[in-house]
Amino acid sequence: MANFADLKAQVATDLRRSNLGPEIAKAVLDAIRDHDSERFYFNDYAVYTLTLIQGIDEYNLAPQAPIQEFIKIDTVRAQQSTPNGSWYTVVETTTDDIEVLYSNPSTGEPARWATHGINTIRFWPTPNRTYPIRIFGHYRMIPLAVDTDSNDWTNAGQNLIRYTALRRLFVTPVRDADQMMLMQTAGQAELDYLRRETDRRARRGRMTAYYG
Repeated sequence: MANFADLKAQVATDLRRSNLGPEIAKAVLDAIRDHDSERFYFNDYAVYTLTLIQGIDEYNLAPQAPIQEFIKIDTVRAQQSTPNGSWYTVVETTTDDIEVLYSNPSTGEPARWATHGINTIRFWPTPNRTYPIRIFGHYRMIPLAVDTDSNDWTNAGQNLIRYTALRRLFVTPVRDADQMMLMQTAGQAELDYLRRETDRRARRGRMTAYYG
């Protein structure tokens, strides 16, 4: 499995430069930020686990490998009882609606949820006991920090990040417009490939009825 060091080394080899270590590292991280707001097959599904506590309705979703933060939460599931209770889907609503619902204090199993701020989720009604929660959605990965760190950006998305980082470096500090354009073309081709692969994996393999 390729890691942060491997990706930086590949970029340095492409540049034929060995004296731009800090610049390469920053370009790689910036390249990830260029693309992590888009859904690919490798960053739109991970299970974030949380346990609701009696009397607490609001929770901060602290980083939990591989998730740094959610860009968009798709589904929240709760377990009615542990250890073998049924799982059900909690209904999404807005922060304003939850505030209105709390005009009349209520406790029970989670029925509604909403996000507000950065990585904060609120439930209604106030939990009357502990409830296991599973959260699914499009997420940002925990940033690469040390050379041994690895994630899907250093593997499945490696070439996209490689070419995007090179494009950035050829803008500055290298300042080579021709090479920058070549890397932009290569990066677009890799982006198109990942989009096609994401679409292919999302297909169910059967025809769906059309209702006009």
